[in-house]
Amino acid sequence: MAKRLKIDHLLAVKTCPPDVEINFSFSNMEFLLADDELPFDRGSIRLQAPAGDARVGSRLLLQTLSRREMVPEENIFLSLGSSLANFILWAALLKRGDEVLVEFPAYEPMFKVPAYLGARVRFVKRDPLDFALDVDAIAESLSEKTKMIVLSDSHNPSGSQVSPEVLGYLGNLSRERNITVFIDEVYGRYYRERSLFVDYPEFVCTSSLSKYYGLGSLRAGWAFAPAAVIEKARNFSDYLTPEIPYASLHLAHLLLESPVMGELERRIRGRVRTNREIIGAYLNRSEFLSCYIPKNGVLFFPEMKAAVDVRKFYPLLYAKYRMLVTEGRFFQMPRHFRLAGIWPPEVMEDGLQRLEKALKDSLIS
Repeated sequence: MAKRLKIDHLLAVKTCPPDVEINFSFSNMEFLLADDELPFDRGSIRLQAPAGDARVGSRLLLQTLSRREMVPEENIFLSLGSSLANFILWAALLKRGDEVLVEFPAYEPMFKVPAYLGARVRFVKRDPLDFALDVDAIAESLSEKTKMIVLSDSHNPSGSQVSPEVLGYLGNLSRERNITVFIDEVYGRYYRERSLFVDYPEFVCTSSLSKYYGLGSLRAGWAFAPAAVIEKARNFSDYLTPEIPYASLHLAHLLLESPVMGELERRIRGRVRTNREIIGAYLNRSEFLSCYIPKNGVLFFPEMKAAVDVRKFYPLLYAKYRMLVTEGRFFQMPRHFRLAGIWPPEVMEDGLQRLEKALKDSLIS
């Protein structure tokens, strides 16, 4: 599989020996502006990857992530955000007809992308009350053909977290049956200091700077996985682009290395703590919603009670109150919606007041 994925020319270019002095194979024009002609301080960010970095994306970011996350460099794949990392890994690991077990409800790409790639998708239902995963439910949903289990943690959309019991069971499945356990951890930082990969090195885990750090436009993401999986991902990445933008990866390195990140994380924790109190209080008093309140994080997935006309609610929420929430139909549960508690507390208070009014205006006559 890995051999078939290789673009031999790109692999040769990216692994060019560092002691080559003249490379007439290299076809990118050298950067011809002097330092004093640049509209920024060249010392603050590089535009081009140093020799030897093209294969991994950015050696400095690789080292920084390895140090911060306690994951060996050989187990890290850098990508333009976690969504692209997910796609690359699914494309590299799955073949047409493979059976993939996906959580339900699920973030849309988690099942649509494997299906597009030719996989046969089946679902394992989370508990409808608290969206917990259950060992028995997973066991009953497995078949002899299952090649991969796809989950998110924290769960998108509910914010529920995978229990230690389920993680242990999944680890055994991976080791004993060679089933790939794939976990999108993009919301995991809200309650966990380190990736699940540290304790379960047989898993494939993806994340990014998008959700917790609010740096989605930077498109800096990664996967932690066994070294053989990382090699497949790097080979397949060449099918999409010869080289991912080095400047974004270098900027991610500079940010993660900066002392300012400690202050940013302190502010994020404070925002999350305050907003969880605001949202929890609202959900507990709302006449029109019922909701499992997760122990951590910023995602909530309330269900509208029967008195609310769902078809009326969403257009009215926008037209009258200029608000949006993530419609539950995107998660195959149309009477639910997802809200994220990431805004300043005063914005959260205002938004929840508007939300309650829209629900009241949407009652079935």
